[in-house]
Amino acid sequence: MNMEQISGLLGILVGISLGGFGIWRGLQKAARNRGMDERQKAIFSKSHCTSWFITLGSIYGLFILYLLGVQFSVPAALGILIFVQLGGWTLSAYFYQKRY
Repeated sequence: MNMEQISGLLGILVGISLGGFGIWRGLQKAARNRGMDERQKAIFSKSHCTSWFITLGSIYGLFILYLLGVQFSVPAALGILIFVQLGGWTLSAYFYQKRY
């Protein structure tokens, strides 16, 4: 392994660790301030479900593009799917937040 691979792997592991800690800490603070009520839990659940439907549609879109001859590398395809998943989750959470 060269230095770029080691630093990339280290960056991924540190990012996962800090992200998990941030989510845990945020949920802990929200629970202390009564920020996680039934409404927030319903919005969280619905937005998560909707983001998976959006991701499923993008998977079908990538398969169709592949059948039409477009070549994707594995990191590019996974990057697109992660971007679509997180973007769909964010946009659907915003939508449900405004709706309810």
